[in-house]
Amino acid sequence: MPKKTDEQVQTEIGALTQLQPQLPQRARQAVDAALQVLRENLSNDAVYDRFEEGTEEFEDALTACMWRDGVPGCQALSAQYRDLI
Repeated sequence: MPKKTDEQVQTEIGALTQLQPQLPQRARQAVDAALQVLRENLSNDAVYDRFEEGTEEFEDALTACMWRDGVPGCQALSAQYRDLI
């Protein structure tokens, strides 16, 4: 699957930003990490450098990175969180 377009990334940023206030505090922090990845176009290496492995922030940041890069089978975080609300 090809890397996401700038428009797709902006749409995901908007969706996550809208969902964030509806989530529990811990999930909001994890979404914030994903937003950092999308807004700053962080690489996988930057995710490993910036976030502590094993935390929700790390997991969401890595998921956002993989989704943006078009890794097959990787679903957008906004869709995952929408299912939880």
